[in-house]
Amino acid sequence: MHITFRMFRKTLLGLILLVSTASLVLSVYLKSSFIRPDSVYVLLGILGTLTLAAVVSTLKKPQLVATEVLGLFALFPFALILLLYCLTIPVLPDDPTASSTLVILQTLIFISTILHGLYMIGLVATAMLTVCAFDRDVWTRDMDSSPSPFPMCLLLGFISPCCRRPDSTFSDDSPEHPSLVCLPGCNCHKTPLSSDTERNPEMQSIASAGSSSRSLVRVPNDVERRTSIVVAFEEVL
Repeated sequence: MHITFRMFRKTLLGLILLVSTASLVLSVYLKSSFIRPDSVYVLLGILGTLTLAAVVSTLKKPQLVATEVLGLFALFPFALILLLYCLTIPVLPDDPTASSTLVILQTLIFISTILHGLYMIGLVATAMLTVCAFDRDVWTRDMDSSPSPFPMCLLLGFISPCCRRPDSTFSDDSPEHPSLVCLPGCNCHKTPLSSDTERNPEMQSIASAGSSSRSLVRVPNDVERRTSIVVAFEEVL
């Protein structure tokens, strides 16, 4: 199964959203067990912001690469503050359930911070690699556009040229693009030339040209699909 960047991003954001929501629920549950009950408002404020950011990033159309990177950079310090603050929150010592629940909450916040940091670093590194490889305007691309702003095959080929795959072309031997006609007497399954076509040299040349044109057609890759053709009209006096 081919995993696209859009699918990977949606899965990662969904995981971050799930962890943040679980942390919100545990924070509310531990409110009465905190020695300083006001601590829950700090947790809820930062966790709510991170959760809202994940929801907006998932649902917003279009979501530019530059906007995503700036949002991740702006929220990452708050994620670190949340992690450090959560590690220093005391709970009532006579409540063993609260202590174990606090450990779970700290683990979830740690996982959320790690995912946030890895996503930020990975996205910036991939965008910079794309800029160096072929697309300087990747910062203004939509994250979920088609084709993907980060074609992994091309990026891997840029990093390691030995892994680059040549562009695929259509040939007469390809089973997906068979020739239109076949000469009489051939034992293959293709349709032979009719008697009218066989007697008419002009029809033979047309059939041959049609078959040759199919062999010259190449499917554009992700880079070429982004290339736009400027059409201008000159005023003729």
